[in-house]
Amino acid sequence: MNRWDDIWEVPLPLPFPLKIIKSYLVKGSQGYTLIDTGLHYDGALEAWEGARREIGFNWPEVERIVLTHYHPDHYGLAGLLQQRTGAPVLISETDVGQARLFFDRDSEQPDEMGRFYEGHGLPREWAEKIPDHLRGFSQWVEPHPEPEFIRSGENIHLGDQEYRILHTPGHADGHLSFYDPERRWLIGGDFLLPRITPNISLWPGCDPNPLRSYLTTLEQMKELPVERVFPSHGPVFDSYLERIEELERHHAERLTEMKDWVAGETLTATDVCFRIFGSDLSIHNLRFALSETLAHLEYLRQQGDVRREKRGDRWHYMG
Repeated sequence: MNRWDDIWEVPLPLPFPLKIIKSYLVKGSQGYTLIDTGLHYDGALEAWEGARREIGFNWPEVERIVLTHYHPDHYGLAGLLQQRTGAPVLISETDVGQARLFFDRDSEQPDEMGRFYEGHGLPREWAEKIPDHLRGFSQWVEPHPEPEFIRSGENIHLGDQEYRILHTPGHADGHLSFYDPERRWLIGGDFLLPRITPNISLWPGCDPNPLRSYLTTLEQMKELPVERVFPSHGPVFDSYLERIEELERHHAERLTEMKDWVAGETLTATDVCFRIFGSDLSIHNLRFALSETLAHLEYLRQQGDVRREKRGDRWHYMG
């Protein structure tokens, strides 16, 4: 288990393609701060118990649980670990609302997602699988925590060190990162990852232009002097500005590619998605691939670079 001064990296397994999420445990004079929790399933619980024994702490020594955002691999164990530790769970107010939108058992969002994808060209036999797939995540995030809200611009102690709370949206609307100006360390959640591109997805009822939000975040965060990044997926790294520039180039190239395609023909978002990612996708990967494709197409549309027209019950994009 890797350690940097007061921070331990705690890898937790995931039962889907990402395979691992990195949680972090920060030691302070008053106890431990746990940053992101992993998914509520046996593999993650066993990994936490192993980490607890190796590091040498007991659950009541955890003084707070801090969440970068609401996605289930970050949020899922928060409620159970709150019960075990008695610690407050700190998260943005925006992401509490989205956790309830996506994972409450009586939410209509899973059905809305199926209709949304079908309206963007997904064949009905695939769209009909979306609601049950999404509802399957409820078991991995229950019980929900009783949260307390933290906000961008505030300071927070993680261990004995004071961090600035930064709003870094795009991957999730209320995504927060935590910056230590003394050491120039950034605990960045899924904002900036060293090996994969953070998924930027368009979902109904959420940010209508998440890619614009993400590109704005990248541009603004360039001003921050960062010497070490603690990401949720992949190794801790120090190539901060270089990685931001790589991600900017990636999205610029993807936008140009999509713009060129729809300039020459009329395509649904599903048509574009299958050109990029192929059609041999699990329902889990398809959901992310199509939502990311939509994020790029809607960015282009709202920039005035492409148009959108409804033909029958399907939206089509064109030059």
